[in-house]
Amino acid sequence: MQGSIYTTFSEMIIEKMGMPVWNELLESVALESGGVYTSGVQYNDSEIMSLVSALSEKTKIDVPTLVKTFGEYLFIHLYKSSPASISHIDNLRDFLIAIDQVIHKEVKRVHPKAYLPNFEYDEGADNELIMFYQSKRKLCHLSEGLIISAAKHFHQKITIQHPECMHNGADKCKLIISFED
Repeated sequence: MQGSIYTTFSEMIIEKMGMPVWNELLESVALESGGVYTSGVQYNDSEIMSLVSALSEKTKIDVPTLVKTFGEYLFIHLYKSSPASISHIDNLRDFLIAIDQVIHKEVKRVHPKAYLPNFEYDEGADNELIMFYQSKRKLCHLSEGLIISAAKHFHQKITIQHPECMHNGADKCKLIISFED
């Protein structure tokens, strides 16, 4: 996983809970990196999940909620650092549809070794967009948080349903985004 994800995770913990909590997490988990992260370096995926599990134990907040919360925090960092030209996108629906074919395509060009989730889309009923998420990392809850924050960025009220999930045996996650007027 890209180091920028780790540095943003540490920023969130320090901002919301303080440096002592971050240090406690680092001390409670055996990490290959030693807990020192640089934005441009790739790190083992298991490290962030170990940190999230330790944080869950410490805070008594379940892992899916913590991952979703991190997604909400992470969005603006990813949005601002996107290598793709997305400034012309002025609404949430178009932004979400651009993730797989525009943003991820450009991320792969800049970071060829990056492993990114796959998204497929269906229109669904009126005012709905169905996103199918698939990734070996199973970070669908992170995607939910990212979508929630993107909705805030584009001033769009939404609800998200997650009726099918890889964590429950599905081949891919189904996220139904309902756009409110």
